[in-house]
Amino acid sequence: MKPRIHLGSRVVGAGDTPYVIAEIGVNHDGSLETAKLLIDLAKNGGADAAKFQTYKAETLASKHSPAYWDTTKEATRSQYELFRKYDVFGPDEYKELAKHCASVGIDFVSTPFDDAAADLLAPLVPFFKVASADLTNTPLLRRVARAGKPVVLSVGASTLEEIDGALATLRAAGATS
Repeated sequence: MKPRIHLGSRVVGAGDTPYVIAEIGVNHDGSLETAKLLIDLAKNGGADAAKFQTYKAETLASKHSPAYWDTTKEATRSQYELFRKYDVFGPDEYKELAKHCASVGIDFVSTPFDDAAADLLAPLVPFFKVASADLTNTPLLRRVARAGKPVVLSVGASTLEEIDGALATLRAAGATS
């Protein structure tokens, strides 16, 4: 029997049509209306899920972390300042986005970057999507595993040992898929 996983509105596995996630991230530029438009475009483009990012700048970057980008194109001067620029949605906005997704027939997903974000998202998302940068973030992996939902891991630039470690952490904390 081929392994299968329930992701939102679909069950997927080997040989099934791919489950397509439209990465909206923070491309809404802080506008709820733009976020809803991007959800609509994702749905019209055939995506199964519209995915955002949920974080608070103060838990993601130091105020003293320097810019690593071309500051002639993006004027923010620190990583904290850049993350803060897009750190505008709170619980009400995420609930509204989840509601809008449901109304147009697309799954709402958002990547949590800390425990508070995972707790906020748990009642709103059908599964958790963990960023590759958090593959070794054991506390966050434990938190999402304990929510009892499927977990999708990004593994870009990770070693096999890091991937195995993340899977072991998730399973030890109760994740089943």
